Amino acid sequence: MREQLQLLENLQQVDLKLKETEESLSDLPAKLKSLHEDLQRVESMLEEERGRLSEAESYMAELKQTMAADQELVQKTKTKLQAVRNSKEYMAIQREFESNRKAMSERESEISTLSEAISTLQQSIGKHEGDVEELRSHVNEQESSTNTRISELKAAAEEHMVERGKMAEKVRRDVLRKYDIIRGKRGLALVTAAGGVCTGCHMQIPPQLYNILQRANRI
Repeated sequence: MREQLQLLENLQQVDLKLKETEESLSDLPAKLKSLHEDLQRVESMLEEERGRLSEAESYMAELKQTMAADQELVQKTKTKLQAVRNSKEYMAIQREFESNRKAMSERESEISTLSEAISTLQQSIGKHEGDVEELRSHVNEQESSTNTRISELKAAAEEHMVERGKMAEKVRRDVLRKYDIIRGKRGLALVTAAGGVCTGCHMQIPPQLYNILQRANRI
């Protein structure tokens, strides 16, 4: 029976290695997926910034066209002023001139403010483009190393499975069945008993049962 216990202990060591390998195989794709999601998020933010820049530049083009029209109106009213013949007509055209000039001034101010906003946005986009490229490079590196590691882990898992199969053949079927049932429920099926205490559940073992365990005549 001590031989069976030793076989179970060896089998459990392989099972623990196999479990660790399988957990790593499960964790790696999840970590890689998280990195890809981070990259997609910052790429989306960058696209939103580019969209705002495009809208601002389009609006700037419209303002400049309007500004050109304002300048033309101002020039026309100047010409009218030079051709006036009476004070009443002069005052009317003067009011028109001042209105057009004010509109042009407001447009100039709006263009100046928008120009500064566009410049700031362009700088922000330039920085974020660098950040995205850096993150993309990091993700690509991680993807390559992760795929390599996954291949290594799969190979290791196959080796552990082959090794487990060989070890399991040496264990009595009834003992192996109990071992697998307990392992499925608790993770560990085989633990030591020391000082009258089970090191797995930390419960006190009745003295009579503890003596039986020490003799190791049966499982």
